[in-house]
Amino acid sequence: MKQPYFNIRTMLAVIHDISAVIVAWVLAYALRFNFSIPAEHLHSMWISMAWLLPIQLLLFISFGLYKGIWRFASTQDLTRIVWVVLFGAVLAPALLFMLGSPYVVPRAVLLLYPVFLLLFMGGSRFAYRLWKEHSIYGSYLNQGNPVIILGAGAAAISLVKELSRTKQWRVVALLDDDNSIHKREIFGAKVFGN
Repeated sequence: MKQPYFNIRTMLAVIHDISAVIVAWVLAYALRFNFSIPAEHLHSMWISMAWLLPIQLLLFISFGLYKGIWRFASTQDLTRIVWVVLFGAVLAPALLFMLGSPYVVPRAVLLLYPVFLLLFMGGSRFAYRLWKEHSIYGSYLNQGNPVIILGAGAAAISLVKELSRTKQWRVVALLDDDNSIHKREIFGAKVFGN
């Protein structure tokens, strides 16, 4: 049975990313004004954020940020995040300008915001992956005889988990005929076509 695209984990990821947008935007404003934002700019910050949030959320969805699983975050996911942040850094100010927003966003905010957003979104995903890998693999990450597993379904994932707890075996690759998961990683082992 096909998994639904939106589930509780996806919703948590969306909430995290929306929170990252809010924190990055507020932090960019705070840093620009040395953590003492004037009242007129404070109002401008909240109004412009009301425009920014839906734009960023649409970009996150259209760039496929919620197709992956944080536990298996890879450089491909980081590349996707970099592109969505860069695209948003150009598109959001352009749309605010074209829509004739009466509120002026300081240029420093427009430069700081994408940097903070990239750090929060990319950093949290990879911090979660490192924590998860450490809790799963522990000290056995690079020990044992190399093993290749045929298939990358639920049974194969369970086998990878079990083998990761032993000192004797180390899964280096999985072979599967599902093209959608080729070149991805599951617990540090690459998935290839068979």
